[in-house]
Amino acid sequence: MKVYVESCLNCPPDKVWDEVQKSSLFVEILYPLTNFVSISAETFPMKWVEGEVVKCKPILFGIIPTLGSHTIFFERVDQGWREIQTREKNALSHRWDHLIRVRTLPHRQTLYSDEIEIEAGLLTILVWSLANWFYRHRQRRWKIVAQRLVAE
Repeated sequence: MKVYVESCLNCPPDKVWDEVQKSSLFVEILYPLTNFVSISAETFPMKWVEGEVVKCKPILFGIIPTLGSHTIFFERVDQGWREIQTREKNALSHRWDHLIRVRTLPHRQTLYSDEIEIEAGLLTILVWSLANWFYRHRQRRWKIVAQRLVAE
C-alpha cells in the first residue's frame, strides 16, 4: 500500500533541500511521537549520504522502546532532482520504501512530499494507517521548521 502526503512550505526550496538532508531535521520533525536512537554508530551523521545504512531504535513518545530495530538504506540522494530514496525495514514492515521530494513553487515556496510504499503482510493495513498519521504529523512539524528557516 502507498502513503502520499504533500505540503506547500512557505520557504525557498534551496533551504528546504539543505535541511532535509540533515539528520537533525529527522530528529526534530519526529518529535514528540518518536525518538530514533542510532545503534549503528555513536550518533547519526550530520548529513544523509547515498549508499549509507543507518540502524536505529525507535522509542515511542521518548519512553516506550519498540520491538527490534529500524534499518534505513539511503539508496539515492539526488542533488539535481532534490530527491531522497530510502529502503527501510523494521519488525513490522519488510518493505518501507520512502521517497522524499522537494519541488520549486512560485513565490519562493516549496512543495515537499513523502511517498511511502509499505508491505507488512497481514499487518499492512494497520501499518499503512499508522504511517498516514505519522507522515501527516511530520509535515505539520515541517511547516514549523520552514517558518524558523525563513526567520533565520
